[in-house]
Amino acid sequence: MQVSKATPVDRPTLLPDMKVSVRQVFGIDSNLEVPAYAKADEHVPDFDPDYIFDRETTLAILAGFARNRRVMITGYHGTGKSTHIEQVAARLNWPCVRVNLDSHISRIDLVGKDAIVLQEGKQITEFRDGILPWALQSNVALCFDEYDAGRPDVMFVIQRVLEVSGRLTLLDQSRVIRPHPAFRLFATANTVGLGDTSGLYHGTQQINQGQMDRWSIVATLNYLPHDREVEIVQAKVKSFRETKQGKETIGKMVRVADLTRNAFIAGDLSTVMSPRTVITWAENSEIFDDIGFAFRLTFLNKCDELERALVAEFYQRCFGHELPESAVNVVLT
Repeated sequence: MQVSKATPVDRPTLLPDMKVSVRQVFGIDSNLEVPAYAKADEHVPDFDPDYIFDRETTLAILAGFARNRRVMITGYHGTGKSTHIEQVAARLNWPCVRVNLDSHISRIDLVGKDAIVLQEGKQITEFRDGILPWALQSNVALCFDEYDAGRPDVMFVIQRVLEVSGRLTLLDQSRVIRPHPAFRLFATANTVGLGDTSGLYHGTQQINQGQMDRWSIVATLNYLPHDREVEIVQAKVKSFRETKQGKETIGKMVRVADLTRNAFIAGDLSTVMSPRTVITWAENSEIFDDIGFAFRLTFLNKCDELERALVAEFYQRCFGHELPESAVNVVLT
């Protein structure tokens, strides 16, 4: 068996070839102009014409693209942190790749490993780059999802490239990889690197503060105001916005979600409804043609048994109907 030296991946020369106005493309009152591509390739996320952008989060992400800032988006689950990055990239035609930093992602997955391949009928050992060297040499926006759930050995590999001019040194390959001028780095996290204090996000870790300091922009995307969330759900589930009754139903759904969030903050509830949950509830309501039954299947059955009566009460307050899990029905039975 022969051993061959790995040859570095050819560095793409693709650079942004145009600029877009933030005011025109995103509807945000800002004079910022952001580099973009005229044509999309296979790594550009799918365009969602109904997506509604949060002003502060969008500006933070756009600064990452325009000025090569390292941007982290934190906040509760289901608020659309990763989707926000993807939809900004979609409007810039910027290639974007998401990597979920679960406990199974290892240093080898990120950096690369030796692989046995056939070359001219002979078995040779060849080094195959992992996702990090590949992205670093490409015009790609790399997004690490669940950043605060990453293993310590993985996090220290990422720390090398957090600085704007950060070069990745592959010791076993005697290679130093310089970042492509159009490489961008983003991350999403449920916590802000201080660990989980709510009990909602088991498996998250405290992030080394030296590493957190290297993230030049940290934005928080939490649950939106009531009317804004109603707009988002109506945009996703279009059948509800066709009639006045449908719009009122979506308003009641979001109000139920608001009550669960207030109860969670007060410590009365351990499960909380995200905007994603409300959208799923609306979609399930179309399937079953029953708002209450869809609510039970979408959210209520995920709650602790001792808390279901409280959640059923929230539903009753907003819709005026008792669910089987309500305190009245439980007492009667």
